[in-house]
Amino acid sequence: MKKIGINIDLNLKEILRELLNAEFYPVESIVKYEIEGIDAVILDLKYEKDDDKLHYFSRKNIPVVLLCSREDDFRRITKLFKRKEIYDCIYRDEYFEIEKSLDELFDKKESPKNTSEIVINDTFYKAIVKVDEIIYLDYCRISRRTEITTKCGKVYSLKKGFAEVEYKLKVLDCFIKVDRGTLINKRLLKEIDYKNEKITFKGEKTLSVSRAKLKILEENLDLFRNRIEL
Repeated sequence: MKKIGINIDLNLKEILRELLNAEFYPVESIVKYEIEGIDAVILDLKYEKDDDKLHYFSRKNIPVVLLCSREDDFRRITKLFKRKEIYDCIYRDEYFEIEKSLDELFDKKESPKNTSEIVINDTFYKAIVKVDEIIYLDYCRISRRTEITTKCGKVYSLKKGFAEVEYKLKVLDCFIKVDRGTLINKRLLKEIDYKNEKITFKGEKTLSVSRAKLKILEENLDLFRNRIEL
């Protein structure tokens, strides 16, 4: 049974108790947190006057589902998403969306996080590819196939929709989306070139990306972590 920390209305707690197979633990006060074994946290924004709890759970790598109203501060919520301090944000009266979000979260957590290889299972061939060999994936609208490009230049093509492939790879934190039909391996990113509107990977393979998308990519990447900025 999953363990979920909560700071929500009593009525909502009773509704979620009917929907979810989980044990609930109150987390009103940061001093009283007993987080051992907690799988996720549901917090209602109306009770969170500051972001202390959100920072705390983020540092502990405990995913937070934030509940809000349609009148809440959108900018505050957007900043929390950008800092990756919340897993999801849902209107507090959308009970089945809360259930769905937690189901997806727990499915993802039970997937193999540390996998180093993927299996391409297409109709006419199977291939084992190391994750660190994949530089990017994109969807070809002409062939209607998802293509996986590797450092050595080999391109694998499979007859699966991009959304399905993206969903399965969400468990791997190395892939980041640059547009509607492209994922890149951020571990292999070498250079962002605004002038020529492209990114270069280790191994010198390049990918054209618009300047606007490059800006978004830079904002989502922690470029300066553990690096000296010159």
